Amino acid sequence: MDDQRMNRHVLYLALGAYRVAAATEQVTALAAAGDSVVLVAPGTPAWDGPATALGALDGVEVVRLEPDRNGSVGKAAERLLGRRSGPLAAAEVLIAGDAQALPAAWNAQRRKPGLELRLERHETGGRTAAPADLAVLTPWYPSPNNPLAGAFVKASTAAVADRFGKVATYHTEDWSGKVDPKTNTTIMIAAERLRARPELVPVLDTPEGELTRVPVPLMHRKHYKPWVAAQTHALAKALPTGRIEAPVVHAHTGVYGGVLAMNLARPDARIVVTEHSSFLAKVFEQAGGRELYRRVLARADAFLCVSGSLRDQVAQEFPEYADKLRVVPNVIDFDLFTPGPARSPELLRWLYLGRLVEDKGVRELVEAFGRVAATEPRARLTLVGSGPLKASLLARAAELGVGARLEILPSVSHEDVNELMHQYDLLVHASRGETFGMTVVEAVAAGLPVLVARSAGPVETLAGIGSTAGALMDVSEDPQVIVDAYWRLRGAVDQLDLAAARASLEARFGRDAVAEQLMDAYLGPVTAAVPDSLPATASAAEPAPKATTTTSEPVGRAVVLALTPPAPERTAQFANELVQRGVQVTVVTARSRSLWDKAGLDPRTAFVTIEKADKGQLVPRAERFVVYSAPRRIIGKARRVAARQGSLSPEYAMTRVSRAHTKAADGFHDHLFQPVYTQARPLMLARLARRGALPGIDLSATDHVFVADNNSVATGWAWAKKYPHLTVTKRLRSDVYTGKTG
Repeated sequence: MDDQRMNRHVLYLALGAYRVAAATEQVTALAAAGDSVVLVAPGTPAWDGPATALGALDGVEVVRLEPDRNGSVGKAAERLLGRRSGPLAAAEVLIAGDAQALPAAWNAQRRKPGLELRLERHETGGRTAAPADLAVLTPWYPSPNNPLAGAFVKASTAAVADRFGKVATYHTEDWSGKVDPKTNTTIMIAAERLRARPELVPVLDTPEGELTRVPVPLMHRKHYKPWVAAQTHALAKALPTGRIEAPVVHAHTGVYGGVLAMNLARPDARIVVTEHSSFLAKVFEQAGGRELYRRVLARADAFLCVSGSLRDQVAQEFPEYADKLRVVPNVIDFDLFTPGPARSPELLRWLYLGRLVEDKGVRELVEAFGRVAATEPRARLTLVGSGPLKASLLARAAELGVGARLEILPSVSHEDVNELMHQYDLLVHASRGETFGMTVVEAVAAGLPVLVARSAGPVETLAGIGSTAGALMDVSEDPQVIVDAYWRLRGAVDQLDLAAARASLEARFGRDAVAEQLMDAYLGPVTAAVPDSLPATASAAEPAPKATTTTSEPVGRAVVLALTPPAPERTAQFANELVQRGVQVTVVTARSRSLWDKAGLDPRTAFVTIEKADKGQLVPRAERFVVYSAPRRIIGKARRVAARQGSLSPEYAMTRVSRAHTKAADGFHDHLFQPVYTQARPLMLARLARRGALPGIDLSATDHVFVADNNSVATGWAWAKKYPHLTVTKRLRSDVYTGKTG
């Protein structure tokens, strides 16, 4: 809190377990500034240690609330804040430190209108995000809750900050946790009301430029598409104009930053995306996530990957954009890292730095340490980080008899990593998958030998210096692999040359070297991209444009009948194969031109659509109006009235009504209307195609009609009956034109 705002009574609500680290850091800072703080937190194990430590600070009182059977302390917090003599009575500032605290914070300010509400301890004075010359979008950035997250984003931004007049970083920060459905709904309602006050979003000054940290409460994160939609919505609400006011936008990760840039950047902005995610396979497994990623690739003017293996992964999934991909590594600020004191030649003090999760190989690391410690009593292991495996790792260390020689410390700020590394002899990194390996490079920069699993990123990062910086070991779930690699490295420690290894890494990943590559991406030529919206297609009544596949006579004339294709990419690929063989192709569809362009349809293909006529059919329009539109209008008006009420309860009730209506409407549509309509739809489409598509096609000069989906069968049958010379087939084979020439 600013110096001029000291000695205030602060009520800090942290009612979940996801942001314990943030609450700990902020309450400690408030107390150090001279404020008196009442911290309200749940009586759950995650809070036991932090609550005890904070309660021992001068000026801090900790109130623990007992969770209900759903694990929520929301009702208990409401009762506490409702007491006349409760902590709200004396509070001047209320900080809602996590998503679970938002409903209670909203109601508290209703009870006490003069109460100052914040989402962080920082005093921002109502400041909002300002236009910039370079905007950086990222889901990860160093923050009170995770000081190491996104250190690579911070480093790359710092590397180019002096090249721009103003740099703005937008950090969409997840506020997550497990809650019951009712609590989740109440949190979403409170969050949406608070988004109407963008001045609540912290806007701070950092050495890299202006930082806007946008909280995104999202309690259930099963699918990437709604997850990134929530981030987009939250960021748009935090921006004064609803869009990113910058000519150059650097987005980190395709999903999420790239999607935010695609949706919120100015139309004339140059978008550069850097991919460094280790979870791309999971994104590509989800149809919604994969489609978002493809759209980001299409929109991006430059698409960077931090390693060749990551580039290959994206190129394999989207070969049509392979030429747009290039490798630009993460920036390592070598000025932050200096070689430390001499290391023990026995490499006795092990360090792991990162999240305590399965994929990082921390279970195997603890098992391996137990085996080494059994024969080397001087060995020590320190794990620095947080994650769901903390308790089980400590328990396993105790079972192995090495509990006294293994400790787990909380994450430290990126600026403190160098000093931390100077206290150890060896960095052990057994992660099964890394896209780059920032910690590994930083360890070498700090003069710390490394023992690293051969996942794709570190293998590339340490190329040529693996034996001078430490040793590489196989990726394995067998702890003995780590044990054997350690003893081999210990026996060859005199062959290490960490100074030479550092010099090699700095030449490749140093600030200046990577900054030049980033500036080339920021200022380079625009890469041709498929736009998300294209000019409206010709009406179905207009003649289809003639194909221009070749200046000579086409080898054939074909119609691809794809009224409602379930996989337009596959159908587009088939049409493109025909075009490449010299066939004059016309696609007839009930879908939009933009959908087919997104599917990669060759622009030389003629195109006829009955989309407008299909959307105007009376029966489905009537069903949509009666079942969906009319009830939603009524419910929407009721929700708007409820949203104007001070209490969250009326809006919660209308939200439940809305969900009940959606469930009932979907049930009627899926189980009653759709089965009947599905039977009639092919005949209805055939009638529309006869009226709207045939006038634009010369079937007398056509030799083949390829039927690409079931809803097109009735149309194909009708055309075959009317034009006996036509070959109408459901077999999508381009080799029927083999051997023919124009």
